[in-house]
Amino acid sequence: MEHLVIPGFVFLNLFMIVGAVDLFYFHMWKYKLHTRPESIYEHKLHGIFALIMVPIAYFLYYQNSGGWALWAGVFFVAAALTVEMLDVFSEGDSRALVGGLTTGEYSLHVAATILKVASFVFIFGTKPAAAWSLESPLSLGSYGSMGEMMAVQVMLGSLFIGLLHFALLNKRFGSISFSSACSRLGCTGLGCCAAERQT
Repeated sequence: MEHLVIPGFVFLNLFMIVGAVDLFYFHMWKYKLHTRPESIYEHKLHGIFALIMVPIAYFLYYQNSGGWALWAGVFFVAAALTVEMLDVFSEGDSRALVGGLTTGEYSLHVAATILKVASFVFIFGTKPAAAWSLESPLSLGSYGSMGEMMAVQVMLGSLFIGLLHFALLNKRFGSISFSSACSRLGCTGLGCCAAERQT
């Protein structure tokens, strides 16, 4: 079962990459969800999801957890998936004024969900039956220094993203344009800068 750990970490990192593209390009740059009143609820859900990823990374990836630590990981996974379902239900109203989800963003959402769930399944698949007992040791060992480093990166990155979401709800930060660098640098050649001028 130990061979399942590697794809679990690979899929986790691929999920973080896909999620970062979706977040910074679609949510913050293209649609600026934090500035749209109809999208604030969806934006808050994104922030909550990112913060939930911190304990998930700790309980499931930082060490090989057992006992109540493993069940804590299960709880946070269930919480994350619940928030994600609320996000799905909110997107109809949240994106109505921009024409709904584009094919590109929808594809990213599907890919992110597949990668995330696959990672969880592989990590849970490594657990022996005894690990699920509440009498099991909290730590069944380490996934190695590389695994610990990846988990810490996910924890720090998710914490930053979660806090950024809520910081952007503040008018002082929310008014920041993520494409203001285009105007400051006099950029006219990039497609993102051209799109910014048209909005």
